[in-house]
Amino acid sequence: MGQKIAAFNENGEITAFYDSIDSPPKDGEKVISITDEQWQTCLSQPGWTVVDGTLLAPVPPSEAEQLRLAQRIQCQRLQAACESAITASFPSMALGPQPCVYGSRLTDQNNLLSALSAARGQPVNWTTPLWCADGKGDWAFLPHTAEQVMRVNQDWVAFRTKQQQKYASLMAQMLAAPTAQAVQAITWE
Repeated sequence: MGQKIAAFNENGEITAFYDSIDSPPKDGEKVISITDEQWQTCLSQPGWTVVDGTLLAPVPPSEAEQLRLAQRIQCQRLQAACESAITASFPSMALGPQPCVYGSRLTDQNNLLSALSAARGQPVNWTTPLWCADGKGDWAFLPHTAEQVMRVNQDWVAFRTKQQQKYASLMAQMLAAPTAQAVQAITWE
């Protein structure tokens, strides 16, 4: 191995690393020689620059920048957790005293909406099947009356709204948090 070399652009941003023996720089490139230790550091800590021929460490982000970054990341985590909670399934007592579990993925939501739309104005003996699981976790495609379909939908809306309210509350807490560490402490659990 030879001398380590850093290439940089007109803004001083490092664009490539070379070795004088194994991979020499292209003719005309702006370069500086660096030690093996500097090379390792630059690889492990991106953001180093070259100013007036001197290698400079990246400026650490300000507390405000760290807070904004933490908020962006935590916002994405909370959104994903809310979506996961909403689509995990929900309970309903529409079929009797023992709750059944209904799927709540997008297809399940669309199927429930279609059943609800079809149930309006139907006679008492009308039924349509919906997938649900009993207390043992056994799934079945069971008939539901119009009234039962409406109850399943009411339970779905209540469940979804509860998850959305939790999300809104956590988002408000997260946006009010004064530090990146406080933001990271706000989780879905």
